[in-house]
Amino acid sequence: MTIRTTFGLSALLIAIGAFASVGCGEAERTYDCARICTRYAECIDDGVDTVECTDRCEDQGQEDPDFAERADDCETCIDDESCSAVTVECATSCAWVVAEST
Repeated sequence: MTIRTTFGLSALLIAIGAFASVGCGEAERTYDCARICTRYAECIDDGVDTVECTDRCEDQGQEDPDFAERADDCETCIDDESCSAVTVECATSCAWVVAEST
């Protein structure tokens, strides 16, 4: 095997191991919070620190099952929507996620 192939295979195995060590719910929660915070920053308030917002959202989701469910509803609402649609259609279901996360 070449060095490139060996390196690529090693990286793949490390990635699989890292993913396997994270529970599916946690991996999905990370995606939900990151998506919510990023879209909020893109469409509503560009002053939001998306990293901090995501971290707080994840922490809140781990502590409060209701928060996690509402955050999932918000992420579903903003999925593949334009910023104007996000602002109008998802403001009620999403603004509190970011507000509680900042």
